[in-house]
Amino acid sequence: MLYEKILISIRRFFRNWAMCYCPITEKVITGVVVSSEDGLPMTGVAILDKQSSNGVMTDMDGKFSIQVSPRTKSLNVSYLGYKAVDVRIEGTTMRITMEPDLVALDEVMVVAYGTGKKSSFTGSATVVKSDALEKIKASNVTQALQGQSSGVQVLNTSGEPGSDATIMIRGIGSMNASSSPLYVVDGTAYDGYLNAINPADIESMTVLKDASATALYGSRAANGVVMITTKKGASEKGQINFRSSWGWSSLAVDLPRTLTPDEFAVLTWQALYNGYMDNGYSQSDAANYASSYLVGQWGCNPYNVDMPVGLDGKMNPDAQLLYSGDWRDALMKSRLRQEYNIDFSGKSKKADYYLSAGYLNDKGVFTVSEFERFTVRANVNYEVNKWLKVGLNANLAHGLKEGSSNDQVVWMLRSMPSVYPIYEWDAQAGDYARDSDGNLIYDYGDYRTSWSGSNFVADNVYNKYPYTTDNASARTYFEINFLPGLKWRTNFNFDYYLYGYDGYTNSEYGFAAGYGGEAYKQNDKNFSWTANHLLTYDKTIGDHSFSILLGQEAYYRQFKSLQAAKRGLPFFGITEIGAASEMSSMNSYTDNYRLLSWFSRAEYDYNDRYYLSASFRTDGSSRFAPESRWGKFWSVGASWRISNEAFMENTKGWLDNLKLKASYGAVGNDNLGTYYAYQGLYATGMNNYNDAGVMISRLANPTLKWETNLQTNVGVDFALFNRINGSFEWFNRKSKDLLFYTPKAPSTGFGSIDRNIGDVKNTGVEFNLDIAAINHEEFKWNLNLNGSHYKNRITKLPQDEINSGYFKWREGESRYNFWGAEYAGVNPETGNDQYWYNVYETDENGNKVVKERIKTEDYNAVNSDDQKKYLGDAIPKFFGGITNNLSWKGIDLSFMIYYSLGGKLYDSDYASAMSYRTGYSMHPDMLEAWTPENTEAKFPRISTVYGSYMGSYTSKFLFNNSFARLRNVTLGYTLPREWTKKFQVNSLRLYVQGDNLATWGNAARRGTDPEQSIDGITANRFPTTKSISFGLQLNL
Repeated sequence: MLYEKILISIRRFFRNWAMCYCPITEKVITGVVVSSEDGLPMTGVAILDKQSSNGVMTDMDGKFSIQVSPRTKSLNVSYLGYKAVDVRIEGTTMRITMEPDLVALDEVMVVAYGTGKKSSFTGSATVVKSDALEKIKASNVTQALQGQSSGVQVLNTSGEPGSDATIMIRGIGSMNASSSPLYVVDGTAYDGYLNAINPADIESMTVLKDASATALYGSRAANGVVMITTKKGASEKGQINFRSSWGWSSLAVDLPRTLTPDEFAVLTWQALYNGYMDNGYSQSDAANYASSYLVGQWGCNPYNVDMPVGLDGKMNPDAQLLYSGDWRDALMKSRLRQEYNIDFSGKSKKADYYLSAGYLNDKGVFTVSEFERFTVRANVNYEVNKWLKVGLNANLAHGLKEGSSNDQVVWMLRSMPSVYPIYEWDAQAGDYARDSDGNLIYDYGDYRTSWSGSNFVADNVYNKYPYTTDNASARTYFEINFLPGLKWRTNFNFDYYLYGYDGYTNSEYGFAAGYGGEAYKQNDKNFSWTANHLLTYDKTIGDHSFSILLGQEAYYRQFKSLQAAKRGLPFFGITEIGAASEMSSMNSYTDNYRLLSWFSRAEYDYNDRYYLSASFRTDGSSRFAPESRWGKFWSVGASWRISNEAFMENTKGWLDNLKLKASYGAVGNDNLGTYYAYQGLYATGMNNYNDAGVMISRLANPTLKWETNLQTNVGVDFALFNRINGSFEWFNRKSKDLLFYTPKAPSTGFGSIDRNIGDVKNTGVEFNLDIAAINHEEFKWNLNLNGSHYKNRITKLPQDEINSGYFKWREGESRYNFWGAEYAGVNPETGNDQYWYNVYETDENGNKVVKERIKTEDYNAVNSDDQKKYLGDAIPKFFGGITNNLSWKGIDLSFMIYYSLGGKLYDSDYASAMSYRTGYSMHPDMLEAWTPENTEAKFPRISTVYGSYMGSYTSKFLFNNSFARLRNVTLGYTLPREWTKKFQVNSLRLYVQGDNLATWGNAARRGTDPEQSIDGITANRFPTTKSISFGLQLNL
């Protein structure tokens, strides 16, 4: 017996030794993967042996070769946009056919601190892929999101090259603090300039919209999260991609036509004539006054006669124009935009790499500004061994911005009369004046009655306003696999930028000549780092799948600013601050911000039918006092995939997916727009001669805390016929404990103190629909429709009502509901503006009620609060996008229309141009103003007496801002591969592209771009541009 037991033990030992140390013979499987659509080979298809975790990708001919374990019975085959399949191994040679997955149910999407399957996700998110982003020619990635995601309102409020778009996710999250989303780049919050990210480096942008999706970002996620994922190596055969484009820009909506000198002269005469009549003078006296004093209103006479307009109000037939100024032509040019990008990428069993470089030069449409950017990126990941993986993703960018086309430049183009020349006029010589070198002399117009001392064309030559930004970002990590499903990951990331401004205003010409010019220098430095540690565990037991995440994160940010300016430069051309004689300003400050966080997430999936998720995060912010520092943020979510139920078996032929989902949670906002929010502040500079002095400027408030956002989301996802994929969602977003300025008694010496005492709510619906309308072998047509609607309501205020400029805040009303007097049209008898006037009486209960409404021409009579009313909300009723993608053989065509329906716009730019102001030009609509011969005109008569009232704020200049814009059109042609492979070129695509080619809506008729800020008020902003470009895409 003992002998037999010893023998059996020896046999077991050698058998186990052989299994552990003797190599297991692996077999090699080869094959080819083709598409069911056209039978052509597919490149880059992932082939995976799940037993050994060994994987390869198909080459350019669709072929693959993989070593598999003898125990392997099947291979997992997957490719983006196609249905993943497990193919049984039969023999050593395989031919695998893949079918397109038009509804992309198994698509993996980037979520907070990881990835998740679209089919099991309980939250609300939209993924915008690189091919959609590349069709929008933008120098800032935020501009490309417009119309691509439901629930996301993107306002391109400036057409200046490199400028950020304003993004609002599901409404307005705060009253006085920030409503901007959190930007996350490759898993970590990003603190650099957004225009430092090259759009060509982006793989996808994911917009997280509800608490279930965003709660893990805690205190910075109240306004949603925009996640940017950059590209990495994906093909085992190294690839080189080169992209270039050349284009030209102009205004998407032209500014109002500039009045000709003759038109301006006649309108000025009418204003003088009517004004003199309004003061009680006779018609003949008024006509004599208007004709005689006309050129005095300008400060110059560009005509050859003393009275260019006769007593009848018409141009003197003998009047000849000697000079004029075409300011728009001088300042606006269609200039070249050029962009070049190259990248090198590849992948092996243990490593992948992506290296890129890019150059952009966007000169825009104004000669006073341009934007230039250089970028390089390196993304490298390496599997050191089976349990350790490391990676680095680094980006460097240098940006240069020359000049600034600010609101003053735009306002000048709208209001500078053409009677003011750009260059000085020599009356004796009868020609433009020239200096000793024969150059034209710029006219700064000291004689002008408007824009005196200004010449933006000359400023572009004599003065310099360069802005530079240097950005450096890095994302590093190491990842340890302890056990199957148990993983530890540590990330360390930093963002750094240095902003520099070298302003110089010359000492000899223009407004600064009086004080000898000025040199202005400013440097801003921002450095932030984030370190987080993530422990994840994934386990499947039968039909039950679990996923657990535990994490800790530390974040630090320091911002430093230094600014100085000196005046009195010794001579022209000296730009350094040390050369100036008199200090005019100097300032510096530092802001330090820290955040410490602990977080967790748990997810459960039963049989791919029932999904549960929950997350919790606690943040400690340095912006609040120790007793109020920690905030708790959480979410719960659930979804039911009805289509996978047994009782839905008979729908399998047409219903690919039907899922109900719901979530609820709380996220926070500590970006209150104020430094050291809870601490008292001192104002410096209160000096007594040489003795430094300070004064308390803000009271301490240790009770100040987070703004909290409670979010509910209910939705349904569906997919039909493997062609239609969509979702409908309802959301309710309540922001509470909002920051407000509470008034204090004047005797305290302080006007107000910050308190958390306001609430606001956003409720809305949104939909997204993807349709593969036609999916034939040679012709394909894909359509995307998305739309959003939401209502904003104030639910709690510190007092009954608060006046806020054009708005009055009351509980139950929108944050941006206009409040003002109601316009009643032009009085056909007098030609003057009329307004609705409330006549009050007292009822039997002693209440003041409106008895009747009458029309009045007295603007002052309707300027009190009891004469005003709510005039409409600036927030649009509905907005979204319509995108079409068509392809036929090698030709591809796509176009996208962005639309916005409803919402009011107060066109203050138009209002300013629809009144008379001495020396300023007017809108061409004033040519259709009321006259005794045109009593049915909708524009009032022009007068110097009533000029200040003609452009006053009433509903007169409040318009419905519905509009649609042809956001993009792209037409491309990819050369046949049998042509290009002769030159070792994988693919070559040529294309022509147009952006913002057409705009429809009444704002465009007025010369106003309908895309304005969320408050619906124009402000002479840099208009959006349209462009046409040509380019090529080359893959080697």
